[in-house]
Amino acid sequence: MTNNPGDPFEVKRQMDLRLEIIRFLAVAIFVALGARLYWLQVKNYESYREQADSNRYKTIPIPARRGRILDRNGKLLVDSRYAYNIVLERKLGKREVTPKQFPEVQKLLTDNLDIEPAWLAKRFEAAIYAPKHIPIVVKEDASSREVQWVAAHQNEYPEIRVERAPQRHYLYGGLAAHAIGYVGEVSLAQLNNPNGQYSQEKGFKFGDIVGQAGLERYYNGVLTGRDGWRKVIVNSLGKIEDEVDKSEPIPGRDVYTTLDFDLQQEAEKQGDSMPAGRGAIGMMDPNNGEIFVFVSRPSFDPNTFSQRAKTQEGREEIVEYYQDENRPLYNRMIQGGFVPGSTWKLMTSVAALNEGVITPKDSRIQDGGIQLGSYFMNSMSHSGMPDVVTAITISADGYYYRLGLKMGEARFAKWVEKFGFGHRTGIDLPHEDPGLPPTAATKQKTYEAISKRKLKEAESAPTPEAKKRLVYQAEQILRDAKWTDYDMAASAFGQGQNKSTPVQLMRYVAGLANGGKMHTPHLLLKAVAGTDRNDVPQPELRYEEKGFFTVPMSPEIHDIVKRGMFGAVNVGGGTGAGSRIEGFDVCGKTGTAQVASNERAGSKNKDHAWFISFAPRDKPEICGVVLTENAGFGGKQSAPRAKAIYDIYYRRKTGLPVDAQAQLIKTP
Repeated sequence: MTNNPGDPFEVKRQMDLRLEIIRFLAVAIFVALGARLYWLQVKNYESYREQADSNRYKTIPIPARRGRILDRNGKLLVDSRYAYNIVLERKLGKREVTPKQFPEVQKLLTDNLDIEPAWLAKRFEAAIYAPKHIPIVVKEDASSREVQWVAAHQNEYPEIRVERAPQRHYLYGGLAAHAIGYVGEVSLAQLNNPNGQYSQEKGFKFGDIVGQAGLERYYNGVLTGRDGWRKVIVNSLGKIEDEVDKSEPIPGRDVYTTLDFDLQQEAEKQGDSMPAGRGAIGMMDPNNGEIFVFVSRPSFDPNTFSQRAKTQEGREEIVEYYQDENRPLYNRMIQGGFVPGSTWKLMTSVAALNEGVITPKDSRIQDGGIQLGSYFMNSMSHSGMPDVVTAITISADGYYYRLGLKMGEARFAKWVEKFGFGHRTGIDLPHEDPGLPPTAATKQKTYEAISKRKLKEAESAPTPEAKKRLVYQAEQILRDAKWTDYDMAASAFGQGQNKSTPVQLMRYVAGLANGGKMHTPHLLLKAVAGTDRNDVPQPELRYEEKGFFTVPMSPEIHDIVKRGMFGAVNVGGGTGAGSRIEGFDVCGKTGTAQVASNERAGSKNKDHAWFISFAPRDKPEICGVVLTENAGFGGKQSAPRAKAIYDIYYRRKTGLPVDAQAQLIKTP
């Protein structure tokens, strides 16, 4: 039945029904609002407060200054100075710069700032994989004009700001560059390598500046400080209105190296004067392994990487470093494998004396060339039947051909191992090469690898005849792997399949100087106490040697070594006379290492010139190695370079005036 609109009871009933519905809806609305308020203000209070705070508050990191690097006497070598960087905040308040907007931002920046478009494009591409809260450094070491442009457009582009950041400064450019190393921004590959030194798992992030080579890399954990931060209030546009809290950064720990600035400066000059522009110079204390001098040539300027890497000029410099055929970034002191030449005759002498092949009283062997099968080995000396002291003094090739043959490969290889050749010295620098010892095992392994490559080629040979030829060649290579008398004679005087690094020879001559005590060469003297990047207090750090070992060398054998090396420098006919200093008793041994056969020798493959030495004779305080690549004779090219460094040391020790020192120095 239809309702009767004229019935007053029906009208009242309809009104009551409508009021009930309204009351129900009101209660439901208030319950929903209450539940929502409970959800927002009670249940998820912390979460929503953080979101609100993130829109209102912003935490800006303050990069910590890296620790300084000094020489052994406190001379400052590396510092950090402050520069202004321009950064892009990807998320600021309610504003967010998405990857889709990168091209637009790139055009804005490159139109108004001195930034190369191609470089910035790669920068943005890498940033896609970085967390949004990490700012992108788009310009390092900005000019005053660029800083002013950002300030003038702060309201328009609040996501672009200027920050003050420490920038690594190498006070003397390339001085000791291969020892000190350089810094650079951590790469995407480094961050993504879970087992690497700078992985994300270890807390490193996009934009971090880390050590990339040398001491900067080896002691990065010591040199890196704890970053600080600023907590600021930003408005709805992302503009900073006030600072509410701040934590100052804590600088990294200062590192004192074993380097001696005065000696290093002279060594740099000697390296610069090398005829081919290539070589290495190292000097250290034979009594503890502390390195005074570390030079590799050619060199580079670390400031290129720390200050100019993001400029057009800097990138061009870096490209030149990598394209230079002389490889200036290559650390010859620890990575260069060179034939050591006659410097190895001392090891052969010590080995033969210890094995009883010769004795201190009966050490005479014929000198001169020798016929070995179809090959005649020439000798630059023809001194009859010298004893071992004379053989060392005059560097008698023929004497050592025959001494090596008398000793044999097994006993020779044993002493190569005892001296540590073929193994890393353990120097506190990354990427040291172990070298290659001239033994039968090395030859066999080398030839087997070559043979396997030939067999691999044979598998894809285009014809059966070509395959047969390659298989025959592989078999012939294996037959040639047998150790021969020629191999033995050549290895005994430092030729053959021998690759020794200059740092290995520096440790070796230190052992010859002090009677067989083989200290680990190292560059760390101490690091001061401080706080690490994780805000953990750290005590003072001093170098602790772990690789020390001793080579058997009786006082009688040691005396023979010293007499031979003293004669090489101070007796007429000695090959190292170019290093002689009156009153300092320099003891040394030259080496002229053949790089190519006489028929093929030219300006680019002339012999390498070696000189290993120590001084003074009875209580050695300093020892070293000088390698002058493709320069000829060690006595003419490397011994005088060592003398120039010894002169500085001796003058300082005895208080000789500068004029006297200047008269002493006679460099090539």
